[in-house]
Amino acid sequence: MKICFFGGNISSTGGTERVSTIIANKLAEEGHDVYLMSLVKCESSSFELNSKIKVICMENGSGNNKKNFIPIVKELKGIFDKYKFDVLIEVDVMLRIFTFLAARNRNMKVISWEHFNFRTNLGAKLRDIARRIAVKTSDYIVTLTEEDKLDYEKSLKCKAKVICISNPLVFYPKEYSKLNNKVVLSVGRMHPQKGFDMLLEAWSKVVKEDNTWELRIAGDGADFEKIKQLAKEYGVEDSVNFLGHISEVQKQYLESSIYVMASRYEGFPMVLLEAMSFGLPVVSFDCHTGPSDIIINNEDGLLVEACNTDKLAQNVLKLMKDDEMRISMGNNAKDNIKRYDVKNIMDKWNDIIKGV
Repeated sequence: MKICFFGGNISSTGGTERVSTIIANKLAEEGHDVYLMSLVKCESSSFELNSKIKVICMENGSGNNKKNFIPIVKELKGIFDKYKFDVLIEVDVMLRIFTFLAARNRNMKVISWEHFNFRTNLGAKLRDIARRIAVKTSDYIVTLTEEDKLDYEKSLKCKAKVICISNPLVFYPKEYSKLNNKVVLSVGRMHPQKGFDMLLEAWSKVVKEDNTWELRIAGDGADFEKIKQLAKEYGVEDSVNFLGHISEVQKQYLESSIYVMASRYEGFPMVLLEAMSFGLPVVSFDCHTGPSDIIINNEDGLLVEACNTDKLAQNVLKLMKDDEMRISMGNNAKDNIKRYDVKNIMDKWNDIIKGV
């Protein structure tokens, strides 16, 4: 089968691009004729590709896409005429804005892949419009969580079939955390979405009761200095270690005993999967979307009312104080997370590709 993955910029190093290349590589290994197409002109993918995958980089998608709307649609029509794909997988639902016209009256099935969550448009009203177009004109909408699937089905009249396929866990570690270091870890970019301001507020409440643990925050971003200053304002700078951007996050997982996530919203937080794969029990806000799909509450982690820093602090303290609970949840985490094995995820992708 001839399958095309269409992304915004395949040279990006983001999670969306990484997962797309994983699925594309697996389909190529299975014998499908796979293409990776980029709206933005670029050399190739930033991630390793199966040698059988062909790359298509568009000419008209690197400038003002509103101004270039008609040239982009015309270019897509030419590409679809030339390659005659059986299946088009839009890696971002936003791309349906361009493809729904270019793909009309063609014998090509379309899968629109939602990598964020329905309640968030990331400040782009065009994303809301694209979602409305997709549910009427695509064959499938793929969401990352069951919660997001329900949001689509409740909020829009869906002609497309909405299916939840989570992102896969890429690798399993060969060793696990011993959970004996007094270290709490959080990883993410310094952006309001990730809630590091709320994490520091919660941590200021933790250290009032137990100041023997260290909070490590790994990540960089526009708000890095602002968050560091906030740690000083809360008076916790001595117990918070800002690691900045790190290339070897595995080392931090192994040296930590608890993972905490204070995001305001997510799509599907891969960082929870990674932390749990190293045997870390997790404490997370129950934000939209992802944590409630990934964490089995009170079994492999603790879900906390979204944006409630008092409860976040209380649950972190609970794991800090209870060695037996921490170890039990950590063991459960590394076992339960195997349901996200890439083989299980590929079975779901193959089911819908065969279905189209």
